Amino acid sequence: MKKILCAFALAALLGSMSLYAEEKDGKDQKGQNEDKEEKVAVKDIPKAVVDAVNTARPGGTIVEADKETSKDGTVVYEVDVTLGGKKYEVKVDATGKVLSNKEDAEDEKKDEKKPEAK
Repeated sequence: MKKILCAFALAALLGSMSLYAEEKDGKDQKGQNEDKEEKVAVKDIPKAVVDAVNTARPGGTIVEADKETSKDGTVVYEVDVTLGGKKYEVKVDATGKVLSNKEDAEDEKKDEKKPEAK
């Protein structure tokens, strides 16, 4: 019984290690490029993306953006906008098509975790 448990534990360990193993060239084990995310300065956001965000959240202020490039080369900008004391996340593709436009749930979670001032 001990041998079976040890063999199972070893197999589980090796299996989990292979799931997280990556090559140093930025490719997964199948040789595919991984998704890439990078910060983008507000001044460097493409005009089509800025125009789409301003249409989606008129009167809002763009505070930061991330550029996500998927394995297949698709580019999506996640743009954080403040408006009326709330923070929103607007996802826009490189052509300016709005993919999503919602209140930023991550900020709500962060606010819930903050201890109240005493």
